[in-house]
Amino acid sequence: MSPFEYVIVLISIILGLGITVVLTGVAGLIRYWKSVSVYYPYLIWVALVFTMHIHEWWIMYEWRTMESWNILTFLFIILYPILLFILANLLFPKRWRKKGVNLRNFYFRMYPKFFVSALVLIATAIASDVVISGRPFNEQSVKLVLFGIILTLYLIKPKHTWVHAALAIFLLLLMIGSLAVLSDELVIR
Repeated sequence: MSPFEYVIVLISIILGLGITVVLTGVAGLIRYWKSVSVYYPYLIWVALVFTMHIHEWWIMYEWRTMESWNILTFLFIILYPILLFILANLLFPKRWRKKGVNLRNFYFRMYPKFFVSALVLIATAIASDVVISGRPFNEQSVKLVLFGIILTLYLIKPKHTWVHAALAIFLLLLMIGSLAVLSDELVIR
């Protein structure tokens, strides 16, 4: 067993748990659909977090060439999947009520916690790129802009639905765009 095969097991378990949380949450949405008041920016966040889990699992394959792993590198790399798992848990109500769940109200109650988790996630991605991958800080412009946008929204706490809808759509387009641009890197050889 290679060092990569050894460490990818725990990372895959954590990512799998996050995916399980998202899929279980979506099943809850479907189960109680008639009593759920839908808020589409929330649904976009659900799709984004699911996609981020799959994307992280897929790009972990890049680490297969790392021949030696130390505990600090491993802990640093596993932090991102842990934060994704936390993000997935914040997405859904703990209990679905048969009487009804208003996803807009739930979103506005939870988004500050969600945004803080997203900020830590982005900061971790930037630090990982700089420290472990050796990418220069000045090449992290998209992540830095994203960090700035989410931090600004966290600090001003907008209550307008259109702001949150615009952010969700922007993030979705950014994810689709990054997957399209990185399509060559997303091929396992």
